[in-house]
Amino acid sequence: MTTGMAKLTSKNQLTLPRAVVEQLGNPVYFRTQVCDGVLLLWPARLVCPADKPRPVAAAQHSRKPAAK
Repeated sequence: MTTGMAKLTSKNQLTLPRAVVEQLGNPVYFRTQVCDGVLLLWPARLVCPADKPRPVAAAQHSRKPAAK
């Protein structure tokens, strides 16, 4: 088993230890899930173009409440 410390950057990117990534076969994509406060990460691969991550539009981040 390989362990290490990951770092979250100011741009909200997670840096994983090289040894951990190499042990997983150097994947480019990871699936993520949060379960009971624990971040789970596992290697993933794109099966079709619809699987490719798309940036979230800025408007979705700053939703204003509907006017009454």
